[in-house]
Amino acid sequence: MILKDFTAKSKLAKPLVVFILALVVFLALRLPAFTRIPVFVDEAIYIRWSQIMRNEPSLRFLPLSDGKQPLFMWATMPSLKLFHDPLVAGRMVSVGAGLFSLAGIAFLTYVLTGSLALSSLAALVYALLPFSVFFDRMALADSLLSAFGIWSLALGALLVKKPRLDLAMLLGFAIGLGLITKSPAIFFYLSQPLIFLALFDFKSKDVKKKVLKLVGAYLVALILSQAIYNILRLGVNFHLIGSRNQDYLFSIGEVSRHLLNPLVGNMKTTGLWLWYLLTPPFLVCLLASLFSRFRKASLTLILFCAAALVAQALVAKVYTSRYILFAAVPLVVPITFGLSYLTERFKDKRTVIFAAAFLWPIVLSLLFVIKPESAGMPFDMRSGYLEDWTAGWGQKEVANYLIEKANGGQKIVVGTDGFFGTLPDGLQIYTQGTPNITVIGGSPSIKTLPESLTNSLLDKANTVYLVANASRVNLSPQDMSRLELIGSYPKPARADGTHETLLFFQLKR
Repeated sequence: MILKDFTAKSKLAKPLVVFILALVVFLALRLPAFTRIPVFVDEAIYIRWSQIMRNEPSLRFLPLSDGKQPLFMWATMPSLKLFHDPLVAGRMVSVGAGLFSLAGIAFLTYVLTGSLALSSLAALVYALLPFSVFFDRMALADSLLSAFGIWSLALGALLVKKPRLDLAMLLGFAIGLGLITKSPAIFFYLSQPLIFLALFDFKSKDVKKKVLKLVGAYLVALILSQAIYNILRLGVNFHLIGSRNQDYLFSIGEVSRHLLNPLVGNMKTTGLWLWYLLTPPFLVCLLASLFSRFRKASLTLILFCAAALVAQALVAKVYTSRYILFAAVPLVVPITFGLSYLTERFKDKRTVIFAAAFLWPIVLSLLFVIKPESAGMPFDMRSGYLEDWTAGWGQKEVANYLIEKANGGQKIVVGTDGFFGTLPDGLQIYTQGTPNITVIGGSPSIKTLPESLTNSLLDKANTVYLVANASRVNLSPQDMSRLELIGSYPKPARADGTHETLLFFQLKR
């Protein structure tokens, strides 16, 4: 009996050590240099909404005004109370979502295999996967959506094996919360038939009875998830979700008229994203999973991810790497199966295989954390998060300057290029709560000095500033002579050697 207990503990010890290592790696790659990448355009919008919603209860459905589901912003509201820096507050929600995904990956792997060793290894793969490392550090809804997607897969798999009301309800919660996070959660419904076909034992006794029980469980999950989604009808702009989606997606009729456009181009882009963000070693492991003893589970997850990727590529007008995060993260499980298969197949080279598999992801993930401008990343990520007007370099520094002046007794009026996004929201999230600062958004292209600023000069108590990206300032020499440059904040250089710069002016009387 003592020997049996010792054996059980020794079998548990190694997976426990690996899982603890996964948690350490997860935190080590998410929390350091947390604001090394400045606020991104959508982060600024989401955080600003969260601040407004927190201060005004009647606006709790404010994101619906832009056709966005509000769960991520609701989660950010309490975080704003815990963290002084609003960008940190928003990004900590994604860290929490990433931790939830890590637990879901481990749980899904255990449901599929019954192996604690593989579960802990899958958690480690997720912890250092560059795709998840990057977006778990951004105040965007995609990590949260991905977390609910993983748990819908895990709970769906467990439900097939153990059809129970409580599991059906949990599945309904996972899908429903996904639906009030982002619209692509609709794919979580489509994953359930694949899971059923892959895991259900059609040779067992009382097949009809078990199928009917599962159908009942799926109905419970469907009703509950739709009940959660319909909470959004309490917002007056619920209808805008559908209409706003049309700005990003082609209709079925449009797709039928040009079936291969944008499908071919988007699929090429998707392949590039997977190459960069899953990394070639893990893609080799993904292929190897089809030869492992868990090939059926691997094929099911690969088919789900492929279906979601192809469907998005087929209809997407606007297509960026974060949109496929929810479809890419489940591939961590077959990657783990493939890695396990390779180490078992070539036992004498196990150390070499682990080193070859992990080195590339570790180096790339570290670069994302320490020096993102030097990291290899897809064009859309580099331009959006680092190089173009969407990247908020210098905005916190400008905000700190304005806060210092306002606290010194000055009455501040500051104009920006753009009515929403990185500017003016990027300034507003930092100056929130500081009296005597008014931020006014303006035209994305500044061809004349905005009247809102020139009129503000009529009040001698006002000190007036303009913050704009250099590429958007097209003023005449006469107008430029009225601007005194206080600071400039260059962004990382583009591939052609050019770079964008944030300019900070004071408008002279």
